[in-house]
Amino acid sequence: MSYYKKSFVAPLKLAFTALLALTLANCANVQPRVSSSVEQSNPLAIQAQEALSHQDFLRAAQLYVQLANTSATPLKNHYLMSAIKAYTKAGDVASADKLTNNLLARVPQLQASDTLALSAIVLDQGKAEDAIDLLMSINESKLSRQQRIKLHTLTSSAFFQAGNLMESAREHIILDALITIPDEKRNNQIKLLEVLSLLSADALDFLQSNADSNMAGWVDLALILKQQVTFKPSDPIIDAWKKQHPAHPANGAFLSTLAAKTQHDFNAPAKVGVFLPSQGPFAQAAVSIRKGITSAAYTMADRWPVNISFYDTSSKSIETLYQQAINEGVKVVIGPLDKVNIAKIEALIDLPIPVIGLNKNGNHFSDNYYEFSLSPEEDITQIIGLAWLQGHKKALILTPQSSSGERLARHFSTIWQQLGGDVLDVQSYEAKQADYSLPIKNLLQINDSIQRFKQLRQRLNLNIQFEERRRHDADFIFLLAAPREGRLIKPQLRFHRALNVPVFSTSKIYDGELNTVANRDLDGTFFCDMPWLIETTDGGAEQQKNSFNLWPNTRGLHRRLTTFGYDAYQLIPHLERLKSNDFARLKGKTGILSMQNNTIHRQLSCGYFKRGAIKSLGLAPDLERTTHMQLNDPKPLTTQPVNTSPL
Repeated sequence: MSYYKKSFVAPLKLAFTALLALTLANCANVQPRVSSSVEQSNPLAIQAQEALSHQDFLRAAQLYVQLANTSATPLKNHYLMSAIKAYTKAGDVASADKLTNNLLARVPQLQASDTLALSAIVLDQGKAEDAIDLLMSINESKLSRQQRIKLHTLTSSAFFQAGNLMESAREHIILDALITIPDEKRNNQIKLLEVLSLLSADALDFLQSNADSNMAGWVDLALILKQQVTFKPSDPIIDAWKKQHPAHPANGAFLSTLAAKTQHDFNAPAKVGVFLPSQGPFAQAAVSIRKGITSAAYTMADRWPVNISFYDTSSKSIETLYQQAINEGVKVVIGPLDKVNIAKIEALIDLPIPVIGLNKNGNHFSDNYYEFSLSPEEDITQIIGLAWLQGHKKALILTPQSSSGERLARHFSTIWQQLGGDVLDVQSYEAKQADYSLPIKNLLQINDSIQRFKQLRQRLNLNIQFEERRRHDADFIFLLAAPREGRLIKPQLRFHRALNVPVFSTSKIYDGELNTVANRDLDGTFFCDMPWLIETTDGGAEQQKNSFNLWPNTRGLHRRLTTFGYDAYQLIPHLERLKSNDFARLKGKTGILSMQNNTIHRQLSCGYFKRGAIKSLGLAPDLERTTHMQLNDPKPLTTQPVNTSPL
């Protein structure tokens, strides 16, 4: 059952974000205690521990299964969960899922500690709805205070992953009342504000209208932080908040801590350098990115004086420009844009000032190099999260006949199968055609039904009636297509009796234009894209749209590039904060920004077409399992940097 439709989910479909790691670390110890003497005296348990120490996870899993088969509960459950973890580390997702389902079938017989531990495992598998079911089944009145803390920590994480920031914030408020250790209480309060800060102003207003005095105080504080990146406890707006919420838990030492944190986290350099080309294949893209950077600079001018120097990467070598920027007092560089120059500047191991490269590279030799891109692979990973969260398992792929189409289809297939799904078939099509019936028929195995009919008619020698039949073993279709192709393929899928097969795509299928007539042909297609293109009621998106009125010729792809430039500039003061804290987030125009290994990740928003308009589903899910998956591509595309689009 979808938790978007459950009564405890807030009416606004706001949240799909991924701060699962935010609290999951605290859940690692949620396991039933097993006597160490029992394990130390059991030869199989000793062998399993030795296998784990040698990273022979498959062997360890098999041993734990043997131990479970010869043990009684609760020890049996402990060994089963150990086997699940070992199978997962071994990459045997099927065996891990089988054991997980075994435990899920026996939930009523599980102790609370077992259920909590199973919830953590299920959540780590990306099954947020199953985790919520488990957590809601626990009788909290029979739990100790520490178990209640674990329960609500897990529940907050589950709502994060399932996409309900409002409910996740409420769980943090419950935790605030339960936690007594000062440092843990302060950290939980900071996380609560971080969650609220990811909601739009409209969503916070909605939450406030239905909130009690405690929640209202947190919402008011979050609204202040959205208006003022930094503040002092003596600021008039803070004084007004104190008077309005005199008995609030945050009204005290926490405000001083929060004020110091905001000032420390916003580290704005005195001068910014921008490396973009004026000539060549990326010149037009550079113009749009420059517009976004300029727009962000003047939007933030009240708290960060504008001081930008632009350098033309078409005129001099990137090494020369970098040294020139240093000599001219630049403290941070945005760019370059093309992969060849990115490879050159990133190869300079000694980078005295930070560089934010605006394209994919992957090879980070310097601690001062940051990668920020509009990666289509990141789009795919997030649409995978949406499909997985909706309960789909068996996929069909329809992709254009091109190197990028092959690469992205391979990326989808690899991640989907590592997650535990199946790819039943992959078909490619030639772009810029009008008739896509042949690859569609092959994908849906309609030609097989036609062949069976012909054989039957010939064998029986009868003039029998026939109706084409498609395959029925697929849960959804993953379609890689540009807007033109998508508008032709989607109706043809309906024509070939795939009306009830969900179609998932990437941001490429939407041109960013609110054309309800043209986009009606895409009805029912799910995709993930920049929040300002999806969240049309978000005040921040409205502000972004207003900025585009300054440049009426900015359309489609260039709207995304302008927004890309906007975020490249506004994340600069937050680089150190994002880098030093894996859980830190910045609400950008291109998505919720975070950092891992010096790579900026964007959390997109998801939606679907309905009568040609975009209906929001909120922020895309960020499944913990997909975040850390490594692609061992047996068919690498190239060993040399290739100039590809930043999109």
